[in-house]
Amino acid sequence: MEQVLNYIDTHKEEYVGLLQRFCRQPSVSVTGEGIPEMVEMVKEALQNIGAEPVEYPTGGNPILYAALPGESPRTFGFYDHYDVQPVEPLEAWIDAPYSAVIRDGAIFARGTVDNKNGIAAKICAVDAWQKVHGAIPCGVKFFIEGEEETGSPHLEQFAQEHRELLRCDGFHWESGFKDPGCPPQIEFGVKGMLYVELRVRCTETDSHSSNAGIVPNPAWRLIWALSTIKGPDDKILIEGFYDGVQPPTQKDLDILEQDPFDEALFKKSLGLSGFIGGLTGKELLKKHYYMPTANICGLCAGYTGEGSKTVLPAQASVKMDFRLVPGQEPERIFQLLREHLDAHGFSDIELIWHSGAKAFRSDPDSVFGRAVVSALNKLFGSTIVHHTLAGTSPMPTFCAADHIPVASFGGTSTGANMHAPNEFIYVDSFVDEIKMIAAVMKEISEIN
Repeated sequence: MEQVLNYIDTHKEEYVGLLQRFCRQPSVSVTGEGIPEMVEMVKEALQNIGAEPVEYPTGGNPILYAALPGESPRTFGFYDHYDVQPVEPLEAWIDAPYSAVIRDGAIFARGTVDNKNGIAAKICAVDAWQKVHGAIPCGVKFFIEGEEETGSPHLEQFAQEHRELLRCDGFHWESGFKDPGCPPQIEFGVKGMLYVELRVRCTETDSHSSNAGIVPNPAWRLIWALSTIKGPDDKILIEGFYDGVQPPTQKDLDILEQDPFDEALFKKSLGLSGFIGGLTGKELLKKHYYMPTANICGLCAGYTGEGSKTVLPAQASVKMDFRLVPGQEPERIFQLLREHLDAHGFSDIELIWHSGAKAFRSDPDSVFGRAVVSALNKLFGSTIVHHTLAGTSPMPTFCAADHIPVASFGGTSTGANMHAPNEFIYVDSFVDEIKMIAAVMKEISEIN
């Protein structure tokens, strides 16, 4: 193992270069920008480690699959995605969003931590094992999709049609968190999500704002509707929304005591003076990891350009996501939201389903879970185990049906600006992520 870790250190520039190349290629799923080029780039990288990638077409962007045998019969599954979020607002980037420049010990580019680091780290870990030992200790399976940032609309069908491909001893899911100087965090689950759009139209065309006293404004309709969904105390007001929500266990709460979350650093990274409700410490983390949310992602109505335009808009829309916890089904929440709008006099507002995903929890005490924890403890001396992430991914799509265990871990730092301008990963953290993958491969190979 030590030889592999040393090899990773001595070939650091080569491995960082691979991540930079990935991040210099746009691959925005919502627009399609650069997707074919990114697919070819990932396929080439997989071929360079002796894998034969298979491209599975979908109704959208293709899914890539590749497998390599190992010296043991154990198999480690890898899930990642090659698509990224849009880069806007462009003016907020210090460096060009696809430049992948290294500044202050970090690589800055869209995709550095979500999720091209995960693809690159896994390929590099396999490469290091091959170069040192001529083989890898356990088999690996790569599953790399291109629609995660738009809700993975075609992943479920793929999983249903190719369940035999999914079988493995456990999945590594994308990446995970490790702040510099802190132990790595291991997450064994994710929140669910419902992503919706609300639209309202009051007139056929925009009109002069002098009509505001007699013509209804759809933006006001939308604002009034939104004010019934969540109150100033941050409580979600949809009737039945919290029904069935499973509270955190005592074990969950005990884990929070170990969490290294740097509140000051996080606030500084966002220019934030304080958290909602003035929360800090354990109560802040409890809400972050274990409570559902209702979030406005974007609002659109009327004129928003330079200067003034006295207009009364014809239509308005808002996009929202609800992060869900165990006990909440996205389909049920969608129904409750529709009923809520109708009951409050907003039946005229169109409600559009964009995507939904269930919350998922894997068992940290599974054979696979213990192997992951053991490997990272050996590497770093200690770990922090979380039962869930605050974010969402299609974990249950792959893992729920066959009860495949799953874990997230990696080199993402607090304040890494995922989905925001100036996304970054520390170079040393990326190298640590490669080592984590390599170490877990070894540990899995030794499972009896």
